[in-house]
Amino acid sequence: MRALCAAAAGLIVVAATPAHAALTEVEQRDRIRLEVSHAEEQLRNSGILVGDPALDAYLQEITDRLFPDHKDELHLRGIRDSEFNAFAMPSGSVYFHTGALLRIQDEAQLASILGHEGTHYTADHAFKQVVHTKHAIGASMVGSLVVPLLADLVAISSMAGFSREHEREADQKGIERMSQCGYDPRAGAEIMGRMDRELTARGITHGGYFWADHPKIQERVASLGAFAAAHPGGTERNRERYLAATEGVRMETLSVIHRRLDGKLLVFLLADEKLLDTLPPRARFYLAEGLRLRGKPGDSERAVVEYESTIKQAPDDPNAYQALGIRYMRDGRKAEALVLLRQYVSLEHDETRTGYARQYIASLEQEKQ
Repeated sequence: MRALCAAAAGLIVVAATPAHAALTEVEQRDRIRLEVSHAEEQLRNSGILVGDPALDAYLQEITDRLFPDHKDELHLRGIRDSEFNAFAMPSGSVYFHTGALLRIQDEAQLASILGHEGTHYTADHAFKQVVHTKHAIGASMVGSLVVPLLADLVAISSMAGFSREHEREADQKGIERMSQCGYDPRAGAEIMGRMDRELTARGITHGGYFWADHPKIQERVASLGAFAAAHPGGTERNRERYLAATEGVRMETLSVIHRRLDGKLLVFLLADEKLLDTLPPRARFYLAEGLRLRGKPGDSERAVVEYESTIKQAPDDPNAYQALGIRYMRDGRKAEALVLLRQYVSLEHDETRTGYARQYIASLEQEKQ
């Protein structure tokens, strides 16, 4: 997200044109297109786009199904970021964070977010927000203001950057479209409910996340439920199809959360929210690591159990062998540690990652002599 924020910083443009030289609608739209073009070029050059043709094609397929009347206008791209986010640019480009894909459990939940974002584009919310911002600032500043909206789109996301009225419209129209396509419209409130629980678990009341603030997302959970009740009929979920299409990026996102040592979030997502059930058996290693990193009373013992379960359920995955081997070594269970560390080295094909394990093995073998 830091890369996005850095890119967004250059998008807040207040030109030096005198205040009386107000732009026409055509001129303002041209300015917006130019700034969006610059923003998207920075995104392409940032290295954060997933660049997985199969994933992009899957996201595009669902979007085209939701918006057949705007086919070839909306273009989907994945972004490597572990937070829940998605945003639509006025160009029709929709960017979807891998963190959102981790938390989503089926295609209907995905469709609820894509329907919301696509509606921001089809309802012309970006331009309307520009007009609103200019009026709010006052006549003395309206000359050629291109507005902070573009920064919001990139750094905060459209899901937080638009007015309450526009967010509500995007939710309502998105639910209508997904219901018309046969998706279960209740999925929208489900995924927002999960994010509401995450806010509480992480102690976030407001900030630079897609949800903007806690009361706002609670309001959206209620309104999405009401919209779904008004548009019943769809039952399609396509859970297995979704999980298969997104498994790689969901596992990659878990790895990112692990690398930033956020044990609390790993435990919340995998255990409390039961996302472990949506992932392959080797993902259990991240639950074990989350418990180790979180360090609450009893977590250390639970982590050992999860490491052992990972080895039983995913015997070809090397990570748990090393983690449990080091734990056993520190607990004085040296013979067992040696077996595990040797197994880790035999399974891990990247020799640059096995250096410490080899040192531990040499030390343990020397002690045996």
